[in-house]
Amino acid sequence: MSEEELESASAPRRRSSGFEPPEPERSKSGGSQLDPDAWMVTFSDLLTLLMTFFVLIFASQDPVPDSTIAEAFGASTGVFGQSRSSFLEVIGVVRKKDISEDMVQVFLNESGSIDIEVKQTEQGLLITLPTDTYFKPGSAALSDKSLSRLNKLAVFLKDSKHGIWVEGHSDNLERPPAGMDSYGLSLKRATTVLELLLRHGVDDYRLGIAGYGPIKPRFDNVSRLGRARNRRVDIVILNRKGQKVE
Repeated sequence: MSEEELESASAPRRRSSGFEPPEPERSKSGGSQLDPDAWMVTFSDLLTLLMTFFVLIFASQDPVPDSTIAEAFGASTGVFGQSRSSFLEVIGVVRKKDISEDMVQVFLNESGSIDIEVKQTEQGLLITLPTDTYFKPGSAALSDKSLSRLNKLAVFLKDSKHGIWVEGHSDNLERPPAGMDSYGLSLKRATTVLELLLRHGVDDYRLGIAGYGPIKPRFDNVSRLGRARNRRVDIVILNRKGQKVE
């Protein structure tokens, strides 16, 4: 026998089942051919991680949505007509705004609150509510006609990024209710305004309060007009990082 016949005889025989599996396709270099789209698996995982990262960043912000971004990610309608929440509603993104003197003045003019004074001070932007207009005489209760104006003002201040300090002041002759002195009355009026801000969604950690009674007059207490202007509640939009609110 030749060498080829000996090798053929000694090789193990494979039983045929009628079906032979196809041989794997070989590349020209002799190896198996790789899937050219395999990189997309890793790429999609990377995109998922990036999306999660940005959602966590957005979710860490304050909870008031910015109107411009809200339109971009606004609510859409599902395939069965059901409304789906917007992306911003899900992650609770908030964009606070700076308050300027011009913005406050324009708002007050449009809301009809022309009796409220706005002034820039070293402490911040000073919004002065005259007590005789916004409170009942000798009381810490708001007058009926002042409620709608203050409600609008509270909504306006809700979205600001500044701290808000509420100060109550009285004159040296004002008669407080029984069992209360002028300091207690000024503090109670400031508390009334602060509680109204809280009811309209102003963050409690941004708020502070004080009642100074008659010790910080802005005008001379000798005249009747001066005493009337000293009876007031000041809402101070505090400076950020020592800078004036402009």
